[in-house]
Formats: sequence, structure tokens, C-alpha cells
Amino acid sequence: MFKTLSTWPTAEQAYADAPSIVDEIGWTARTLAALECFTALDRDFYLRKAALLDRIALLDEPDAPGDVTDTAVAAAVFLMDIDQPGVTCDPRAYVRRQYALSLATDDQ
Repeated sequence: MFKTLSTWPTAEQAYADAPSIVDEIGWTARTLAALECFTALDRDFYLRKAALLDRIALLDEPDAPGDVTDTAVAAAVFLMDIDQPGVTCDPRAYVRRQYALSLATDDQ
């Protein structure tokens, strides 16, 4: 679906084929529980976590953005710091694009 970096999907497009929020919370918790302290996590973990937080924030927006929105932005900025994309954009839009690209790559 999104095979080029120039494509900026909407949240609905980016998360159309994503696992449920409950499943992603479970995956995140299981992943963390299985690790020893101070274990380095890979980019995939941070991408999925940022996407999860973005999806949770979307449930509150636009009516009551607050702490969950701030947390989603912080996770997105962290992912951008890992990737060092050299672009200036909305961090959450960056997460959506990267998530959509990861799903497209998984399908190939």
C-alpha cells in the first residue's frame, strides 16, 4: 500500500491492518516481561510502541488531548531520534508513515 517514503498516510490508512490496541498492549507487555534488565530493544519495538501510543491518543482527540497525546509525541520523537531521518515533520505523522511502510514490507 505505502511503498515510497514520499507517501504520508492518514491514521486510518496507516493502522487499517494493525493488530487491535489490546493485542498490541499485550505484545508490548509480554516483550518487556521477557527481557532481562538493561536489555537493548530494537527499532521494531519502539515503532510498535509509538504506533500504539498514537492510536490510543487518537481515541481522545480532538476532544481532550492531554497526557496521552504528550506521551504519543514523546514516543514518536524518540523513534525519530533513533532513525535520525533529517526531516522536519509532525512526529506522529512520521510514526504513521513508518508503521505503514513496515506493514507493506512485511507483506512482501
